[in-house]
Amino acid sequence: MVGCLPWHRRRGASEAKNQMEVDVVDVGSRLDGENQTIPTTAMYSITGGKALAEAIEGVADLVPLPFLSTFVGMAIKVLEACEETTTIEENIKDLQSRVYNLMLVVVDTAVNKKTSLDLQDKISKLQAILDNILADVRKIKEQKKWLLFFFRDLNKDRVERCVDRLNAALQQFNARFSFALCHVGKLIFSQVASQLRVEDLLDKIKADYSAFATQLNRIEDAVNRTIRPHNAPSAYPRQDMPPLAQKLYGRESLIDEIATLLASEDTSRVCITGAGGMGKTSVALAVVDSPTIKNAFPKEFIFWVPCVEAKSSDLIRRILYAQLRVTAETYDSLETLIAELDATKERRLILLDNFETPWLRLSGEEKDKVAIILHSLAKLSHIALLVTMTSGFTPGDINWEHRPLSPLDSSAASAAFKSRYRYAAGGRELVHEEPQLEEFLTSIGRIPLAITLAATSGGHLRASPSDLLQDWSRSGTGMMSDHEEETAGMNRTIRLSLDNSSMKSNPEAFKLLAILSLLPAGTIGTNLDRWAVVLTSPRAAVETLRVAALVEQGDGMFGQARIFVHPTIQSYMLHHGHLSHEVRDTVYDACYSFVLDHKSTPDDRKFKSDLEALAGEEMNIQGLLMETDVLTPRSPKAIHALIAFAFYQASTKPSTVVASLALKVAQAAYDSGLASHCEAAPYLAEAQHCLGRNYFLLDRFEEASLHFEEARSGFKGLPGGGDLARSGECSWELLRTWTYMQTKHVNDLQPLVVEAQANLAHDANDKYSVARGLLCYGFFLWWASLLPFSRTYAWFGEYDTALTVARKAVDKAEQSGSVELLIRSLETTVRRLMNLQRHEEAMDVITRLLPIAQAAGTSLGLAQTLELFGYTCVATCDLVGARRAYDGARLHFSRMQCCEMSDNGVARCSRNLEKLKWLTAIDEDCLGIIETRSMVLICIRRTYPSLYS
Repeated sequence: MVGCLPWHRRRGASEAKNQMEVDVVDVGSRLDGENQTIPTTAMYSITGGKALAEAIEGVADLVPLPFLSTFVGMAIKVLEACEETTTIEENIKDLQSRVYNLMLVVVDTAVNKKTSLDLQDKISKLQAILDNILADVRKIKEQKKWLLFFFRDLNKDRVERCVDRLNAALQQFNARFSFALCHVGKLIFSQVASQLRVEDLLDKIKADYSAFATQLNRIEDAVNRTIRPHNAPSAYPRQDMPPLAQKLYGRESLIDEIATLLASEDTSRVCITGAGGMGKTSVALAVVDSPTIKNAFPKEFIFWVPCVEAKSSDLIRRILYAQLRVTAETYDSLETLIAELDATKERRLILLDNFETPWLRLSGEEKDKVAIILHSLAKLSHIALLVTMTSGFTPGDINWEHRPLSPLDSSAASAAFKSRYRYAAGGRELVHEEPQLEEFLTSIGRIPLAITLAATSGGHLRASPSDLLQDWSRSGTGMMSDHEEETAGMNRTIRLSLDNSSMKSNPEAFKLLAILSLLPAGTIGTNLDRWAVVLTSPRAAVETLRVAALVEQGDGMFGQARIFVHPTIQSYMLHHGHLSHEVRDTVYDACYSFVLDHKSTPDDRKFKSDLEALAGEEMNIQGLLMETDVLTPRSPKAIHALIAFAFYQASTKPSTVVASLALKVAQAAYDSGLASHCEAAPYLAEAQHCLGRNYFLLDRFEEASLHFEEARSGFKGLPGGGDLARSGECSWELLRTWTYMQTKHVNDLQPLVVEAQANLAHDANDKYSVARGLLCYGFFLWWASLLPFSRTYAWFGEYDTALTVARKAVDKAEQSGSVELLIRSLETTVRRLMNLQRHEEAMDVITRLLPIAQAAGTSLGLAQTLELFGYTCVATCDLVGARRAYDGARLHFSRMQCCEMSDNGVARCSRNLEKLKWLTAIDEDCLGIIETRSMVLICIRRTYPSLYS
C-alpha cells in the first residue's frame, strides 16, 4: 500500500481526529498587506485532497478498496512532483488541477459503484497513466535551472502530452461509469476546481458509505480545517533550500567530519561559527548534500530553516512551522510543532541557517523565547540539529559539537579564486601572476566570500592580481560589490555583524574594534591593556566582539592568545570613517611607549626578554611607525621610537626600511628647526649609527662605512659637548666594516683603533666603555666576545680547549638574545669540531645553524654557513650534498656588494666545485684538496705578522 505523504506520520484508525495535521501548500497563494500568505480556494482544495488520501489510508484496512488507496497514493505523488516544478508554472498547475479532480471523482465513483473487477481494472489503467505522467514531471523537476530556462517550450509540450494521455485514458472508461465520466469531463475541461466543492463530495461519500461514517468523519474534519481560516494568521511563506554552491575548496575534510557527527544521535548537535563571509552556509549545504547525510536521512526529512529575517521570536516560530511543513490552529504556540516532531521517532535533520539574527540581535524576553525554541528542539534526540552562526560562540546551554571556520589555506584560496575568475571571465584563465595573487589573497584574509566577490569582479573585467591589489589599497571592501548570484556584498555582511544587541549594549566594544583594526597582526591578551589604555574593561569588550564574530581569539590562555581582526573588517573600519583621530592618537602613543619601554642593548640583562616582547608586536609596530610623517611627526617620541625599533631589527633581522625613515625624520627635524639642535642633533647621530649597523649586517659595507663615519662625527660634535663613548662605538663598528671590506692596509686601520679606544676609555669611571676600548684595541681583527679566545687556542693547535670555549660562547650568546653573536658562536663551534675531525657532531651543529642564518637573511652569514655545510658533507662522504652546499654558498657570496671577501668566497667555492666534479668517491686524503677559510687566516697571519707577535 502506498505510504502517506512524507511530511505526515502514518496513523491507525483508532487515533483521535485532532491529531491530523495537513500542509498549507503555497500554490496559488497571494499576499495581504502585511506580507502574510492567504491561501486561495485552489490551494485549500489540493491540500484537502492530500488529507483525503491520508484519511483513506487510515481506514484502508476497514474499507475493502486497497486498489483505490494505491491509486490515490499515486495521484498524490504526481501532485507533489507538480508542486516542486515551478518553472513552467501555468501548465503544471493545469495538470495538477486535473489530476486532483480526477482523484476525487474516482473516489466518488468507487464509493457509489462499490468494488468490482471491472472497476478495479479501469482504475489500475488510470494509475498506470499517472505513473507515466509522474516519470515525465520528475524528469522536468530534475533538470538544472538553466536547462529549465532554455527548454521551457519543450517542457510545456511534455506537460501537454501528459494531459493528452490522461484524456485518452478517460475516453476508454466503460460506459457503465458514464455518470462518473461525464462528471470527470466537466471537471477537466472546465479547468475550475471550485465546480466540485469538497464539502458536497464528502457529504455524498458519507451518505453512500454510511457504514464507515465514523472513520470518514476524520476526512471531513481534516478537509474542513484546510478550508476554514486559522485562528491566527497563516504561517510564514515556505522557502526552498538554496542550491549547492560551486565546489568548496579546502573544506572537504570538515564537511565529511560534520556529516559523520550528524549521522550519529550521540553527536547530532553541530554548530558552525565564524566571521561574516567565511562560508558557513555553503559548508552546511554541502554537508546536507553529502552521501553520508543522504544515507542517514531521507530527502523529505531534511529541513532548511532560514533565520536571517527572523527578527522576533514570533517570526522564528512561524518560519519553523512553514519550513517543517506543519500547520496548526494557531502559530502562537510551540506545542503543536514539538508534538508533531515528537510523534514519530523517524530521524530528521533541521538546518538552522544564519541563527545569529534571532540569537544576537534580540535581547531580554525575546531572546529568552528564542532560547526556549532552540532547547525544545534540542531535547528531541531523534532530531539532528545543524546551526550556522556569525559568532565566535555557540548558542544556548547545549552540548554542541563546535566547528569554527577559519580562512582558507593558501592553496585552497588560490584554487577557489582561479575557479571563480574563470567562471566570471567566460572560461578564460587568469593571467599567471602567482606572487601578486598570493599577496592579494593574503591582504584580503583568504576569506571565501571576499575571494568569490573579488574573483567575480576581476573575471568580469579581466583584471590582473596587480590591478586587484591596487583596487584593494584604494577602496578596500568597496571593490567587493554584489554580483549576480551573490546575496550580499562584503560591506553588508560586516554591517550585519556590527548591528546586534550585544554590540549596542557595550559601547567600549566598538572602540576596541577600532583600536584592533589599526593593528594588522592583532595582539595578545597580555598587551591588550597597553593598546587599549582608554578602556575600563577591555576583556569584556573582547568577549562582546567575539560574540559578534568581529574578532578572533587564538588557542591557549587569554594572556598569550592572539586577538585579531580579519583584514576585510579592518578595511571596512578604515574606509567607512570608523577610525577617529582620538583612537589613532591613542594607538600611536601606545606604540611609541611600547617600543621605548623595551629599548635595551645586548649587554642588558633584560635584552632577551625585550627582544621577545618586541617580536610579538613587530608587525603592528612597523606598520604604525611607517605611517610617521617625515615633516610633521606626531611627537619627539616618534623619532626616538623609530630609531629604537630599527636597532631592534639590527639585532634580529636587519632591514634598512625603518632605519632609513628614522634618518629622514631626524634630518627633517634638524633642518626645519622643528626641534632645537640640542634635541635634534643626538637623534640625527643615532639614526646615522642605526642605519650604518643595518647596512653592515646586510653585507653592504660601503654604505655602512659612510653612515658610521657620519655618526662618529655627529656624536663627537654634539652641541654642548660631544658624546665620546658613542663616537668610540661608531669608530669600532667602522673598524669592523673596513676589516670586512679588506681594502685598507693595516697602517690605515691603526689610527682608527687608537681613536676608538681613547674615546671609549675617556671616562675612567665608565668601566664598561673602558673594557670595550681594550677589546677593540687588542682584537680588532677578531670578533669581540669569548670567540677570540677560542680562535687563539685553535691557532696554536689546542682544539679541545678551543671547542670548550666556543661552546661556552654559544651558551652566552643564547642568554644574550643576539642573533648575530649566536651565528658567529655556532660557526666557530663547527670549525673546532672540524679541526677535531668530529664531523657528525659538526653536521648536527650546522643543522641547527642553517635555519638561524636563513632567518637572519644576510648573504655573508648564509654563504659562510653553506660553505661549512659543504666541507662537512665532503667529510661525511656526501658528494651530492657538498655540491649543492658549495653552489649555494657561491650564490650568496656573489650577492654581496663587491668586496674582497665576496670575491674570495666566490673564487674559493668555484674551485671546490671544480674539484668535486671529478670525484666519484671520497677518502680522508680528499679533504686535503678542499679549500677552507682557514687558508685565508693563514695568509693574513703571513701578511701581518706583527699583529700576532
